[in-house]
Amino acid sequence: MKVIAFTVAAILLASCQSMHSNDPASIAFDIPDGSTLTLNKKLPVKKDNTHVVIQAGQIVTEKDKDLYAVSCSFEMKAFGPRTVYPDTFNIRRTEDGQEQASGPYIIRYNTEIYLYSDHNSDIIKLDCSVWADKTEGSFPVSRIQETLGDYFSFNFAREKNIH
Repeated sequence: MKVIAFTVAAILLASCQSMHSNDPASIAFDIPDGSTLTLNKKLPVKKDNTHVVIQAGQIVTEKDKDLYAVSCSFEMKAFGPRTVYPDTFNIRRTEDGQEQASGPYIIRYNTEIYLYSDHNSDIIKLDCSVWADKTEGSFPVSRIQETLGDYFSFNFAREKNIH
């Protein structure tokens, strides 16, 4: 009887553990602590803007972006016009979210990647999002990489093995 109870308890405990993956193409991948995001080339910020939108590897305007394809907004405190020069940002934390976007079936899925740099202290975050129906769900980090094209690149820290 004790063996059965122990087995059931072990199964229940295992089912409560969160899924995790080391593959950025997996929806279960979490950006490891200590990872960085590098801006590889200059980003022009237009007058009266505090962000630059990138979609399909290109800078686009807010009105021209396709809401149904992943886009990323690189957000900062200071208004343009200005240029943000190449730099490496420490990823402080990430947050995934969702909210109703259009009608009862379309959801805005997003991932916010909070950033820090000694050189660009007014940079806040990279906010990536897409509108999709409930069956499509969220998107993996690999889709963020594709969206950013050659403007940005991730350097994922190695995770420590805990035994």
